[in-house]
Amino acid sequence: MNRRASDIEKGLASAPPAEALADSAPGAARTSTAQSRMPGHLPAPLLELSGKLKGLTLTKQVLYLAIWPFLEQVLNFLVGYVDTALAGHISVEATNAIGVASFIVWGMSILQMSVGIGATAVISRAVGGKHRRVANAALGQAMLMSAFVGLVSAVLIYFSADAVAHFMELHGEAEAMAVLYLRILALSAPAASILLVGSACLRASGDTRSPFAVLAIINIINAVCSIAFVYAPAPLGGHGIAGVAWGTVIAWTIGAVLIIYMQTRDGGTIRLRWIRIKLHWHTMKRIIRVASASLFESLGMWMGNIFVMKMVGIVAISADPIIQASQGAHIIAVRLEAISYLPCMALGIAAATLTGQYLGLGDENRAKQAAILCWKLGVVVMGLMGVMFLVIPTPLVRLVTDKPELLALAPTLLQICGPVQVFFATAIVLSNAMRGAGDTQTTMRLTYISIYLVRVPLVYLIAIVFEFGIIGVWYGLCAELTIRGLIFGFRFWQGQWTKVVV
Repeated sequence: MNRRASDIEKGLASAPPAEALADSAPGAARTSTAQSRMPGHLPAPLLELSGKLKGLTLTKQVLYLAIWPFLEQVLNFLVGYVDTALAGHISVEATNAIGVASFIVWGMSILQMSVGIGATAVISRAVGGKHRRVANAALGQAMLMSAFVGLVSAVLIYFSADAVAHFMELHGEAEAMAVLYLRILALSAPAASILLVGSACLRASGDTRSPFAVLAIINIINAVCSIAFVYAPAPLGGHGIAGVAWGTVIAWTIGAVLIIYMQTRDGGTIRLRWIRIKLHWHTMKRIIRVASASLFESLGMWMGNIFVMKMVGIVAISADPIIQASQGAHIIAVRLEAISYLPCMALGIAAATLTGQYLGLGDENRAKQAAILCWKLGVVVMGLMGVMFLVIPTPLVRLVTDKPELLALAPTLLQICGPVQVFFATAIVLSNAMRGAGDTQTTMRLTYISIYLVRVPLVYLIAIVFEFGIIGVWYGLCAELTIRGLIFGFRFWQGQWTKVVV
C-alpha cells in the first residue's frame, strides 16, 4: 500500500487508473457520504475543491471558470473575424478562399483539441483529488503530444492544399488564394498546437485567466500585423491574402512562447517541469484513452462539415454572381453565428472542468448540479442571441463585408439559424460536461449519429435534390442542430456519464 501511495504521488503509478483513484480523496468522499446515511451518524461535511475554486459557491465557481474563457472566446473570435473581414473587403474571391481555408484550419486543430480534451479529463480529476504530481505529469505528456501533432498537421496541410482547394470547388483566383493562405498558415501549426493544448491544461487546473491574457496579446499582434501587411505602403503592406496569413502565423508563434512561460512559472496549481516532457507511457495512455474517442468524434464532425462545404461549392457553380458568392456568405454567417455560441463555449469549459473536478472529489451530485447550471445559463444567453439574429441580421453582416453579393445572402442565413440557438446551447454545454467527465465514447457515438444520419443527408436532400441552394443548406444544418440538442439532453439526464473511469 505504501508503494502504491508513493507511485501515485510521483505520477508514475503502474496500477490501473481506477485503482489509483480509489486510494485517493474520492474514495474518502464516498466513505464519508455512506457514513452520513447510517443511523447515529451526523452528516459528513462536503469536501471542497482546491486551488482558486476553494470556498466558492457553485454559482461563483461557474462564473469564475466561465468569465475568462468567455473573454478568451471573444478574442479567439476576433482572430477569425479580422481575417474574414479583411478578406471580405478585398474581394468576393478572397472571401470564398478564406471560407474554404477556415474549414481546413479547423481540421488542423482537431488533433490538438483532442489532446487538450484528454489532458483536461486527467488533469481536472487529479487536481480535484489533490494529486498535484499526477497533474504535472499529465501536463508534461500533453505538451509533448502537442508538439508532435502540430508537426503532423503542418505536413498534412502544406502538401494537401492544392487537392483540398480543387475538391472544395474553388477555381481560378479563389483557388490560388486558398492554396497560398493554407501553405503559409501550415507553418504555424506546431505553435498553434502548443498554444491550444497548453491553454486547455491550464483551464483544467482552474486557471482560466492566463489563457485569456495570452489570447489578448495574440489578438493585438494578429490585428496589427495583418492590417499592416494588407494596407500599409510597400514593402511592408500590399500583400493581400498572404499578409492576412502571415499576421496569424506571427501571432500564434508568440502565443505558444507565452503559454509555455505561463506553465513554467511558480505559483500555479500545475507547473510544467522539463523532466515531465520525457515519454511516460502510463500517463500518456490515460490521455490517449480519452483523447482517441474525442479525436474520432471531431474527425467525424469535421468530415461531415467538409461534405457540407463541398455541397455549398456545388451550389455556387452558377452564372449568377450572387449564387457564386454562396461560399463566402456561408463562412460569414458561420463567423457571425459564433457571436451566439461564444459564451456557451465558455460555459461548456466551466462545465467540463467542474464535472471532472467534482467527480475526482467523489461528488456526483455537485458534478450534475454544475453541468445543469451551466446549461441553464447557456440556453438563456443563446436564446437572446437567436432573437438578435432574427431582428438585425443585415447590420451584423455589414460589419464583415460591403460586397452586394454577400449582403444579398448572408443575412437570410442568420435569420434561419436564430430559432435553433437554444438547442445548439444544449448540445454544446452538455456534451462538454460529458467530455470533462471522460465520457468521450458516448459523445463520439452521438455526434456520428447526428452528423451522418441527419446533417449530411438533410443538407443534400434540401439543397441539391430539392434545389433550395445555400438556403437549403442552412435549413438542413439547423434541423440537425435541433435534433443533436435533444439527443445530448436525453443522454445527459440518463446519468451514465458519471460512472466513467478515466
